Amino acid sequence: MTSDPAAPDAPAVFLFRQEVSDDKLHMHSLYARIKILTEKGKDNADVEIPYEGRSFSIRGIQGRTIHSDGTVIPFTGKPIEKLLLKQGNVREMAKVFSLPDVQVGSIIEYEYVLAYEDGYAVPPRWYIQQLLYVHKAHYHFNPTQRELTSNSEHGNTVVGLMYTPMLPPGAQVRSGLDGYDLTIEKVPAMVDEEYMPPMESFSYRVLFYYSSYRSGDEFWKQQGKYWSKNMDRFAQPSAKVQAVVQQIVAPSDTQEQKLRKIYAAVMQLENTSFTREHSAAENKAEGLKIKTADDIWEQKRGNSDELTLLFIALTRAAGMKAYAMAVTNRNSGLFVQSYLDWDQLDDDIAIVPLNGKEIFFDPGQRYCEFGKLHWKHTFVQGVRQVEGGIAIAESNGMTYADTSIVRFADLTLNEDGKLQGLIRITFTGGEALRWRQHILKTDDEEAKKDIQDELQKEMPADVILKTNHFLGATDYDHPLMVIFDVSGSMGTATGKRVFLPGSFFEANAKPLFVHEKRENPVDLRFPYLLRDTVTLALPTGFAVESVPKDVEIPLPQFADFVSKYKGTDTVYAYGRLLVVALCGEGISAGQGFLR
Repeated sequence: MTSDPAAPDAPAVFLFRQEVSDDKLHMHSLYARIKILTEKGKDNADVEIPYEGRSFSIRGIQGRTIHSDGTVIPFTGKPIEKLLLKQGNVREMAKVFSLPDVQVGSIIEYEYVLAYEDGYAVPPRWYIQQLLYVHKAHYHFNPTQRELTSNSEHGNTVVGLMYTPMLPPGAQVRSGLDGYDLTIEKVPAMVDEEYMPPMESFSYRVLFYYSSYRSGDEFWKQQGKYWSKNMDRFAQPSAKVQAVVQQIVAPSDTQEQKLRKIYAAVMQLENTSFTREHSAAENKAEGLKIKTADDIWEQKRGNSDELTLLFIALTRAAGMKAYAMAVTNRNSGLFVQSYLDWDQLDDDIAIVPLNGKEIFFDPGQRYCEFGKLHWKHTFVQGVRQVEGGIAIAESNGMTYADTSIVRFADLTLNEDGKLQGLIRITFTGGEALRWRQHILKTDDEEAKKDIQDELQKEMPADVILKTNHFLGATDYDHPLMVIFDVSGSMGTATGKRVFLPGSFFEANAKPLFVHEKRENPVDLRFPYLLRDTVTLALPTGFAVESVPKDVEIPLPQFADFVSKYKGTDTVYAYGRLLVVALCGEGISAGQGFLR
């Protein structure tokens, strides 16, 4: 068997998969039986088992490889301990091992037990869809019967077990005296497609949790109160914060001027989410503590959420209202209100009423523009403060005018086909933020190489780019500009003619959405405007014989595409404009962009 009709072109398939969780015995176990169908499928012989250190351990690891002739080769090695993450008191570990002599046509089997301390209850999360097709799977959970208190719900007594199912039609979790069971067959693999939303938010799964609340409304209301109280405690406009504000703003400033000065002051502080988190021991050695906004201002550094709360505290001290909102990072997940878990909410943003309108701010995102959000915090639900309480709400979004990419190429072609010139690209909004944060996390030279590599993939063959420099890399109030030097050659000579690519930018770009069938929803992340202008000076004696036809493809209320071409005895030029907008935004950007 080297292919499977149920999963054509699959590198491997699960023949059977079983997860058993027992909170009475304090253990989870997993068994997997996988058929290897191609060379790529042999990658499944490398197994990584993640777990949280200290209170959890992996034991009972067994495995074997069964060849197509029936030969059995047991795993006799020793798993390797691997540190995945160490942050504060959290240590994420993994056991790593490889099954022996795996070949195309082999079957591999492995199993292990995750054990945890007696004081813990760890309800399972059954992620039914895998990266491979699953012929059959069985899941079982035996919950504890002892009285529990929920640390994540402020020590409240647990009143029951809940679960949130997202399953295909016909599949159903069954409960009995010995716990909960699910048997499922023919589960399609998660398909890796371009522009996918976070698939954990869409894939088939069942999430169990013990709760001290009996309904979703009660959970979000009460947990929101705890959260809001903590936000207000941290962001209290103390006497020290008020004194700081008096140094930042002037009494004659308008509210917007005050906000801009406060926002700029927060942006000047070190954001440890983009540099390096400082441990509790380091802070203690420096005599620092982190309890309120006072401490963040005093030490001139904080993580993304702490800087957001400092912004709220300073704004309140300036006599304005400011509210906190906890949101999901939609680059990694989506908020599910029926799933009663506060950990869905990743980050904090700020909301300030200004001139009769609520403005959303993201001061925890280094170099984010004033009055804008990082795209991962736009159009997402979360919990926000309102007058007298909290509410489930949605953050605002972006329009295509908020993010622009303007690319200009000034090129000269010599008689021998050699090319020289420069490219100037100007970014605003989401794209400017992406590259500014990338420069911050790496360094200027590495960022130059990365942006050069990204653009080089789209260039015509034999065109060579070299990043010259960035302008405005740390100035979020102005566009970010990147200058490239262009060299190499371009064009194919045949007799008396030279054939040049009609497009320069994206001449070698791969088309998107080319497959007849799409498995997943499409997430374009944020609207934007892309404008290209290219001028190519021709050698003496050359003349443009023909140019591509002009194109206009309007998609009213959603998008617009225009490209126009001109040729003379001395110059070939073209302009291209693409607008990806929101429904109802209204587009009129394609008029007269190439004269």
